[in-house]
Amino acid sequence: MQRISPFMFDLAGSPPQVVAKGGTLQEANQNTFQELAGNGLSIYLLTLQPGAVRVPHWHPDASELDYVLQGKARIGLAFPDKEWQRFDLETGQIAILPQGWFHYIQNVGEDVLRMLVIFNNPSPNDIGISVGLQAIPAEVLGVTFGVPPERFDGLDLDVPYIAPK
Repeated sequence: MQRISPFMFDLAGSPPQVVAKGGTLQEANQNTFQELAGNGLSIYLLTLQPGAVRVPHWHPDASELDYVLQGKARIGLAFPDKEWQRFDLETGQIAILPQGWFHYIQNVGEDVLRMLVIFNNPSPNDIGISVGLQAIPAEVLGVTFGVPPERFDGLDLDVPYIAPK
């Protein structure tokens, strides 16, 4: 990728860092766009196929601003007081997801969803539900949810970013 200026970056033309059956994620952060270092920002282009989900996750060190370029997204957001909210975004709409709040993004439209995901951190951390569940033994999950531990056998816990429909 040829650059005209060190202060520009072709996000849409950059190779995806995440490629999954349900979509892709292209990143402009301090690792891929060096000029972002020290500026406290990063931006990602999330592309989801119809029905695909950016798996539930949270960012312990960044707030997230989502802007829909194309398509229709459903955001699920867990509040600290145990309340959940789900809302839909369409082309041209934005949502703010506060730092550390558990959330997911789903393509609920019939077309491909393209969304800019902007962070106030040049290299935000991401803890996905599949990673979080890997750290918890089935016995603890069983006690937590009041079911036999065997209920959690066979779960695919290797879904780091995007799950297809």
